[in-house]
Amino acid sequence: MEEDETKEEGILIMANEYVTLDSDMIWYLDTGASNHMSGHKHLFLDIQDIEDGNVSFGDSTKVSIKGCRKICFSQKDGKEGTMGDVYYVPDLKNNILSMGQLLEKGYLVLMKDRILHLKDKNERVLANVGMAKNQMFKLNLKSTLPEKSFCDEKIELEVLRAK
Repeated sequence: MEEDETKEEGILIMANEYVTLDSDMIWYLDTGASNHMSGHKHLFLDIQDIEDGNVSFGDSTKVSIKGCRKICFSQKDGKEGTMGDVYYVPDLKNNILSMGQLLEKGYLVLMKDRILHLKDKNERVLANVGMAKNQMFKLNLKSTLPEKSFCDEKIELEVLRAK
């Protein structure tokens, strides 16, 4: 979600408290992850192969990184946004947004009253995500494309607002 990768005007990502069971739609906002990651290849606009890379988890397990690139999505206001530097990790069952990676790129994160507020460099609200019962913050991004192993067209994700 680098500034040069997103459209400057009207940025608006919204969370949905009603999370579906489709794991390719759920993005966990994770303060312990060092990088954005997804195990769902069909979400990537394109992938640059990585031949030798691993992700280590807290329980000391490791899984291979197979690629890295960009995911595109349609914002609530209809404009296109992108999320760059996302690792493709085939063995990963969930999608992870690294809060540390967002902070390094200048985004603002505020957690208050069980709500995670994510803002861009200009302090425009990108997402307000309510904390789930398991104390996780889940952003539900509904893909509008059918699943496929690789796509050359732009991926659009419908983003909904939490109540």
